[in-house]
This record gives sequence, C-alpha cells and structure tokens, in this order.
Amino acid sequence: MKILYKAILLCTPIVLTSCGGGDMFTLNIELNNKDEKNIYAIYDDPIAKIDTIKLNEGKFEYTFLPDTITLMRLVNDSGLYVPIFADKGWKVNFKGSFSEPQVTGNGPNDELQNFRNLINKDTTDISSKAQEFILSNRESYASAYIFNQYFIQSPNPDLQKLNEIITQMDGHIKDCRIVDITQKILSDNKEEKSEYLNYFSCKDRSGKYVSWSSKEELYTLVNVWASWDEQSKSIRDSLYIKIKSLPKEEFRVLNISIDFNKSEWEKHCKKENEQWIETCDFEGWQNVIVKQMNISKLPYNILVTKNRKIITSCIYGDELVQKVKDLIQENKKKEIINYACKAIRSRSSRH
Repeated sequence: MKILYKAILLCTPIVLTSCGGGDMFTLNIELNNKDEKNIYAIYDDPIAKIDTIKLNEGKFEYTFLPDTITLMRLVNDSGLYVPIFADKGWKVNFKGSFSEPQVTGNGPNDELQNFRNLINKDTTDISSKAQEFILSNRESYASAYIFNQYFIQSPNPDLQKLNEIITQMDGHIKDCRIVDITQKILSDNKEEKSEYLNYFSCKDRSGKYVSWSSKEELYTLVNVWASWDEQSKSIRDSLYIKIKSLPKEEFRVLNISIDFNKSEWEKHCKKENEQWIETCDFEGWQNVIVKQMNISKLPYNILVTKNRKIITSCIYGDELVQKVKDLIQENKKKEIINYACKAIRSRSSRH
C-alpha cells in the first residue's frame, strides 16, 4: 500500500491523559516484524497531532479517549500505513504486518478488514468491488474511507461517479469530513475556477519573507509536499535535479510543506538557493493555498506567472521542464517584437 495522501478524520479526536474508565479506546498492536521500533499515529484536522509509538518486540498497547468516532493512520518508517477506526470503549487488534495487516475489533474495523480480504483474493476490477461495498454498507464509516481511497484519490477522479455514489450514501456518512469536502468540491467545480493564486506571505528557513514582487521576472512552480508522503518527496528529489537546466533568473520553485512537525520538515528540506525555496507555516491542510485550490491529495503543484496567474497544475518531470522552456522562449519572442515596434515608432516620430 502507498501512503495515504490525505488522512481522513471523521470527527475531532480529543486525547486526554486523565482516566476515562470504560470509555478509553484500546488498540493492541502485535507485529510479525519484531525489529519494527517506531510507528506513528497520525491525526490531521482540525487538531494536528502525531503520536510516536515505541514498540517493544513489535508490541504495544495504545490508548486514548476519543470525543467521537475517529479515523487515524498508523504509519511506519517505510511509509506504509494502516487505517484504524476508534471510538469510546472500543477495543481493536492490529496483527500481522503493514503490507498484510489483520485488523479486528469494534466498529467499522471488521468491515474494512473484510473488504481488504476480498480485494487481496481477487485484485481485478477493484473499483467495482469498492462501489458494491459502499452501496451495500451505506451506513458504515468504512464506506467513507473506501470512497476516499478508491474514488477521490484516483489519479483522475470521475466527478460524475463521485456524485452518483455520494447521493446514495446514508446521511451521517455524507457528513463525514472527507465526503463533505468532496461535496463542496463538486459544487465549486460547477463555478468558475480561480485564475489567480491568492496573495500570501510566507517565510523561508532563515525567517526571511518570500515576496512575489521581489522576483517579478520569474515563473514560479508552487510545489506542495510533506515529509510523511513518499511520492511527493520522490518528485521533489527529481525536481531538484531537473530545474538546473532552467535559468534561475526565469524560473524558481516555491516548496510549500504541509507538515506540522518542524524538525521532520527541516530534516527533509534541501539546500536553498535563488531557484529553490523551502517554506512551511505548520498549518497542514489549512494552508491558504491548499484551501484555495481545494488540494486534497499529494503530490500537487501549480505553475504560475509573475503576477500569480495560474498556467497549469499537476505537471511533472520532462513535461514541466519543456513547458517552462516554451514559456520562456515565447516571452523572448514577444520582447523582440516589442523592441522592434518601439524602434519603428521611434524612427517614425523623428520624421
């Protein structure tokens, strides 16, 4: 499994250190790999939280008191993840491995495991199996997770299909955060899309504000990433090398991390220069650009002009490099034409 680009949080998790009695959620972890030392429990929104779980011989008992039903991710150092549903008084067991998890217990955990077993036995036409599961389990929170995983997170989401499935979901499942966001995106899609990025200010690692006006000659690639997302990090590694073929006076990359943890962000930052800028406001998915563009998965980027006009988005590798070269060449042609026109007008005025 690849790491989930955007964690789903069905409701707000509230973690308390005081005793909750029978209301405490308990997760028993027992992994086959006894060398697995640390895993992470990740919550994203509206309260950012990452817990480090230190395993002992692959085992750990993780407890907290949720305010209401919550979905978290357990993530290992390799970027593999396992979703876990939690609620008051529930007990859940996670055995096996991150690549072949066996999750049992209260709530939608058993339902999600049944679906996982189904697609592991037969990997053909998974989207049809996912849709059938959702329509057969309209009241299950597992359906919200599967909807996100196999429809929203697909490379090219079918908006008509998304709307078709949502309309058949039970009311309280529609209110789940990820489904609710999708409904808003579908609604926004009917309206005219933004042509310009909103103005925003941010600081680089040295604490200096990055200004749009100070580099008006540049095309800017706004690259959204996170230290916990392997695919976005891999794309950054490639991008860092590829941009060397582009003139720094014409093009730069503004990397916006949606990390919450400053040390993890800094650990994965690259050496900055005029062409490569690292920034993070530690607001996660609440970052102003992320919210404006309705970004719901990683990786994601936006290519803009000097005045923040959006040219395109989600463009990578050689296609990105060629696009920037074409834009620069086109600008040079315009400059030559403008210079020639000025010269002609100047000669005409002297006669």
